[in-house]
Amino acid sequence: MPLEQIESTVGSIKKMLLAGAVFAAVGYLLVGAAIFFELTAFHPLLESYFTQFPNTSLAGGSGGTRGAAVNGALAAIHKWPSTLLWLKLGGVAHILVGIFLALAGIVRALSIMPHRLGYEMERAQE
Repeated sequence: MPLEQIESTVGSIKKMLLAGAVFAAVGYLLVGAAIFFELTAFHPLLESYFTQFPNTSLAGGSGGTRGAAVNGALAAIHKWPSTLLWLKLGGVAHILVGIFLALAGIVRALSIMPHRLGYEMERAQE
């Protein structure tokens, strides 16, 4: 394998590892954002709902008719789980893509090691 091809492969491996790191970083940011939103927005929303309306379940059932305040609080609560799920699943997917790209880069690096070692041995003998 010529030196130019080896160096080109090494350059593409570095790009793969960088892309994998970017995907993993975005994944960790998405998962972190999901945890942050869950702890700072969703849980306080639940606590205030159960404090204000202790006789009403999250499913919306109660002993009597519901008012606009209960419906508004339920709508606010019911929009959060899908957002949190999207952030968590998107984050995990990005992390897995980052790991895959890093592993593919490692496999490519291992596949060119014999050629690079042969080049270095030839250069050392000269």
